[in-house]
Amino acid sequence: MKVSTLLDRCEREEWRTHRSRDTLQSNLRILRRVCGDDDIAALHYTRLKEIAEAIATGRGGKVLAPATVKRRMETLSAALLLATKMTDDQGQPLLVAKPTFPTFEIDNIQDRVISDDEASALFEEFAALALEEPDRDWSRFDAMVRFLLATACRRGEALRAHAGHFETRMVADKPATFVQFARYSTKSKKPRVVPVAPEIVALLPALKLKAGSGALFPFHPSQLFRMWRTVRRRMAARGYDFSLVRYHTMRHTTLTKAMRKYPLAMVSKLAGHASVQITADRYGHIAADDLVDMVSDIAA
Repeated sequence: MKVSTLLDRCEREEWRTHRSRDTLQSNLRILRRVCGDDDIAALHYTRLKEIAEAIATGRGGKVLAPATVKRRMETLSAALLLATKMTDDQGQPLLVAKPTFPTFEIDNIQDRVISDDEASALFEEFAALALEEPDRDWSRFDAMVRFLLATACRRGEALRAHAGHFETRMVADKPATFVQFARYSTKSKKPRVVPVAPEIVALLPALKLKAGSGALFPFHPSQLFRMWRTVRRRMAARGYDFSLVRYHTMRHTTLTKAMRKYPLAMVSKLAGHASVQITADRYGHIAADDLVDMVSDIAA
């Protein structure tokens, strides 16, 4: 069986309810182009390394990040694993065993945070763009970025937020609004509830009115890519280097600030990490940095 045929079958029978259809479609398109004609039984470690290298070279000779290559190879790996469970017309497995895949060294650590000054400039640009480009929904884009900063959620979680995911209840005799990120939208596959800041609560009526029964932030990934490219260009014109700033930087900025003020367990709950250890591994150095002044005072 050819790889392309296997991918078609997986998409049709196993991945119909995939949680990220756009990413899946992108991965499948690349895999079909690079190795669609390969026989699945002939795939071996050396050939898989060649496929990974071919994927790493994007259009125009651009070298893709290892994490991007890894995600696409993971789709191929998942398909080959399914092939060991699928059978042909004679009841035989399509593949006896999944071959060994090459490993990828991934450094996803992003230390870039957005300063208060940069955030002010960023929202000024959003306001200007809303006037200059009325055909692009910059006001809702502005609200989405504020939402990312206020909740420390991931981009995918924000894009799946609907009006019905918000509730207001009394906490310590005061009304508090919460957003629930559904199980299917979180990285840990567990639902989580996060308080919503008053700034976001004030935006909710207008967002809900625009959204109707749909998503509060109905942006397509390609649309978000183009809009963020515009943002980077505008910020550069103002003297700010946003080349390493991504949507995920909003989450990292908020969690970094929280780590400097609140206990690790509370920050981990806000982050939605599967364990406190993940938060400690990622942000523990920040807590250590904060000990510098204390040690200096003790030594004085």
